[in-house]
Amino acid sequence: MKDGILRVWDINREKIIQSAATDSQICSLLWLPKTSEVMTGQGLPGNQMKIWKYPVLTNSSELYGKYFSHKGRVLHIALSPDQSRLFSVAADGIACLWKCSESGES
Repeated sequence: MKDGILRVWDINREKIIQSAATDSQICSLLWLPKTSEVMTGQGLPGNQMKIWKYPVLTNSSELYGKYFSHKGRVLHIALSPDQSRLFSVAADGIACLWKCSESGES
């Protein structure tokens, strides 16, 4: 891993306005409009998905299944149009469908 830094840029001024160390490869990125958060699909060492509060970029949660999590880097994440489900595909050849829940629910 060379970098592992999540950065938010002001592209008009070509300046970084916020950054956070993810301690992992960032393989995919998704904006979560309902909560104004950013989700990262990550590779080594954890092969997980993390949610980051915007604009401060603090890690608010990590996604793991109750019985399953990806064994390879998360290459793609997508949000359903009604924002009730997430879809992830990883290098382990597994695709997962995740149910989104309100804060505090499991």
